[in-house]
Amino acid sequence: MRTKLLRNLILPLGDRLFGQNMMARLKFLESAQYWPREKIISKQSNDLQNLIQIAYHEVPFYQKLLDDKGIKPDTIRTKEDLARLPVVTKDMLRESFPHQTTRKTGQKTYLVSTSGSTGKNFYVLEDSFTAGWYRATFMLELGWAGWSIGEPHLQTGMTLNRSLDRRIKDRLFNCHYFSAYQLDDLHLEAILIEIEKYNLDHLWGYPGSLYLIAKYANRLGWNKPLKSIVSWGDTLFPHYRNALESVFHTKVIDTYGCAEGFHIAGQCGASNHYHTHDLDVIVEYLDERNDPVPYGRPGSVIITRLHPGPMPLIRYQVGDIATPKSGMCSCGRSFGLIKSIQGRDTDVIFTPDGNRLIVHFFTGILEHFSEIDSFQVVQKDINSILLLIVLRDNSDPTIQQRVINALKQKGTGKLKINIQIVDEIPLTKGGKRRFVISNLSQNND
Repeated sequence: MRTKLLRNLILPLGDRLFGQNMMARLKFLESAQYWPREKIISKQSNDLQNLIQIAYHEVPFYQKLLDDKGIKPDTIRTKEDLARLPVVTKDMLRESFPHQTTRKTGQKTYLVSTSGSTGKNFYVLEDSFTAGWYRATFMLELGWAGWSIGEPHLQTGMTLNRSLDRRIKDRLFNCHYFSAYQLDDLHLEAILIEIEKYNLDHLWGYPGSLYLIAKYANRLGWNKPLKSIVSWGDTLFPHYRNALESVFHTKVIDTYGCAEGFHIAGQCGASNHYHTHDLDVIVEYLDERNDPVPYGRPGSVIITRLHPGPMPLIRYQVGDIATPKSGMCSCGRSFGLIKSIQGRDTDVIFTPDGNRLIVHFFTGILEHFSEIDSFQVVQKDINSILLLIVLRDNSDPTIQQRVINALKQKGTGKLKINIQIVDEIPLTKGGKRRFVISNLSQNND
């Protein structure tokens, strides 16, 4: 009854009030995921053509991009035609943001900041309709895991001060929300007590936090099976998956998306591959020469979001590496497949107080410092970390202490924080910037 009431009355009413259209989009996706592949490609191409027209006529950045290449917008009609356009990087968008890269949608817009696992801040403009679009896809993924709207669940996350709309969402969706900033034994025990007290069958959050919950539960001899585990935001390492599935006796459903305003792919449970959300995005996998890689070979992930929103993203390089897979899934869905995602490698920072800090502990705090361009955390001993920071310009000289204070407030405890301002942060041999480098992870894992 609760599910029907939410799906058919309360949430559609909320969509009308806030201009999201989430439930209508969800119902469409629930049906369209089983369309024949040819119909999905046709819909994708139609949406791409509309996107290109809007971007060209309303967004100066893309108009110049096409004009400089001598490309008419009506010649970009299919996924294959996108290869005529250059790949767009975060740096390119940063330089032109916001006046050249955004458009008016008739809705109130707001800034979203993200640094992901690269530690480099990036800002996009979003509106309610865009949020409803990607939230519908996330709801679809939760359905793949076996969850129905309104079923009680526990979620770990990085939003400590829940705003009014988030508190309303938590109440409506029956969400028991716990901080992923605090993952010491005391807080891990509180999570398990909550699951038992309210008989919660679903557990969601960042892979690092879920893994630590599973390790603690295993230590206690936990014997309550769950119905679903859903992870997002970081790499779901094989030992994370093995521990979670062993302790909680259910399959982990991993999802892959970006805070820039889209979901890329998610697992259905039939296998460990991912379904690409082909009605939301066009996914390309390119080599170092920006040529498509064959199936089974890793490539740089390039995304074209089919919904323009206030800030269109066309051939956008997200900074991850993934391997495309041929064929169809036994589940019957007609979306494309990703064999594996290799792009977001992270470690865990340990504190002398027994807390464990996952990657989003740092990104969730430092992304709100607009003075910071990029950063990296290095830990060589249990008592201290070195935080490397690249500044955008000559910022307030108090920034180091302000950063330390912000980190201390959220849970670094007695951990000594040393900050070093640097001109650049070195990349790995694969051209990636490791966000966390910890020599303690293997000893404490």
